[in-house]
Amino acid sequence: MSGAAVLLSIVTSAIAFGQIVGDQVDPAPGDSVAVLAKARAAVGRAPSEFAPALALARALTALGRADDALAAFAHARELAPAGAGGDAVASASLAPALLLRDLDRTGDAIRLLEEAVDRRLGSADVYEQLALLRLAEGQADEALAAVSAAEAENLASPGLDLARGLALARHANRRGEALGYLQRALDAGAGDPVVVHLEAADVLAAEGRFPEALGHLRAAAESAPEEPEVVYRLGRTLAAAGDREAARAALERHRSLEEARERAAEAEHLASTETASALSDARRLAGEGDLEAALERLAGLPERRDASRAADVYSLRAKVLYSMGRVDEAAASIAEARRLEPNRVEHHYLEGMFLHTAGHAEDAAAALERALALDPGLGEAHALLGMIAAEAGRSAEAAERMERALRLGLDNNAPLRFNYARVLENLGRSEEAKAQMEAFERLRPLPP
Repeated sequence: MSGAAVLLSIVTSAIAFGQIVGDQVDPAPGDSVAVLAKARAAVGRAPSEFAPALALARALTALGRADDALAAFAHARELAPAGAGGDAVASASLAPALLLRDLDRTGDAIRLLEEAVDRRLGSADVYEQLALLRLAEGQADEALAAVSAAEAENLASPGLDLARGLALARHANRRGEALGYLQRALDAGAGDPVVVHLEAADVLAAEGRFPEALGHLRAAAESAPEEPEVVYRLGRTLAAAGDREAARAALERHRSLEEARERAAEAEHLASTETASALSDARRLAGEGDLEAALERLAGLPERRDASRAADVYSLRAKVLYSMGRVDEAAASIAEARRLEPNRVEHHYLEGMFLHTAGHAEDAAAALERALALDPGLGEAHALLGMIAAEAGRSAEAAERMERALRLGLDNNAPLRFNYARVLENLGRSEEAKAQMEAFERLRPLPP
């Protein structure tokens, strides 16, 4: 991707998440799974209502579950009241359009926004995002058409000014018109100011107005001193303006930045390779039963500044500690993995299992509920929640959980059959308990 394409992508991203999605999803990663659990519960209570369906889609977006989120947004659009508009209804098209863009499905994103335009939702955001995405595809005329369509509906926003300015800047015979709109966008704080400064500088430089162009470029360089593209354009424009010494210095700075990036990428690759090797060694040692050696091989990895795959390190360390009977330490280590990767079901389930073993039933239940929010079909989580309920004397709840676990594929689990039988007996359901014990006897391994 060219530097210009990358920078235009930054513009669309800055507007999209700053003005469309940012106030609609929970920004705290530590709470995102809890938000998902609440959203699922709300949908369960009102499966045909638009607002809960939209909240579920937003919660899935916050966790980065793009495919699930896209499906949830599509369902929310189906539930939107006929003829309704406004920010909430518009977001059911805007947010998935951004997800599609991030999945390199810009054509699908454009089509989705075109459908939203056809529904006349009364949202300037829809038009500005459509214009910006069309620009990202090199469709300057189509982008201008989207801005004009918004204007015809008496819609206005700084983002629309920015989109018009960017589109006009791509018309050789209308570039001069772009400057006023780009300046308005700068004044209003629309988009990434670095990118807007660069676009204005290109227009001015093309007209030979080098002092003004350099003013924009220096403003961009002040905001993004480590961005090679900014420094390169500054050097190129200084050269065109005849300031060879300053141009040489800027281009030297550009080369230095590029080399630093290459060194950083090499260091990151080396660190990732070293971490992968350590993980592989630790897994082998743990499989051979040498738990102390496995734990020693993992020592220090997450604390290294250049270490990658830290969540995998914490997770494996937790499993080794648990196998050593150090359950409190195991729970603490898997909690670190979960904080780093809140979207990974295994972390939440293992945290629940470790906490339950350590005697922290309430915290264990909370962790297992988070696992179920991510994967409602996780039978193991239902089974363990059933055990927690049984231990607390809540036999009816325990029976419901265990029956659900059996339906979700754990029907060949002998311990579950045994525990379910005991719960059923406590409830006075003797015949059912007998059937579960018979299943247990068939499933349990024979003694050596």
